Amino acid sequence: MCFTTRKNARAKIAKTDIECWKVLQMLNKSPCEGYRYHRNKINPKVQIKKLAGNINIQEGYHSYKSLQFAYNTIFSYSYVRRFIIPAGTRYFENKTEYVSETIMLMQ
Repeated sequence: MCFTTRKNARAKIAKTDIECWKVLQMLNKSPCEGYRYHRNKINPKVQIKKLAGNINIQEGYHSYKSLQFAYNTIFSYSYVRRFIIPAGTRYFENKTEYVSETIMLMQ
């Protein structure tokens, strides 16, 4: 998953928990980066890497803003799960996605 945003986009800090959605493979594993998720446990902090002058972000926990957007990207051997970006987490957002330093699987 490649996150694209405006060139001048700035990171935000979540004031409250933010609900989001991710597409996962078996064993609650990310299909792209291979991160593993455990219910009700915050994943380790990952440095968000935005190259200077670039509008793409590769590193970080990528998620969708809505269940519908997540289902639009699902493939045959995957499923959608509800997550939160915990309050206090640094993140970027665009119209359909988030990329954050931490994330937690809720269901």
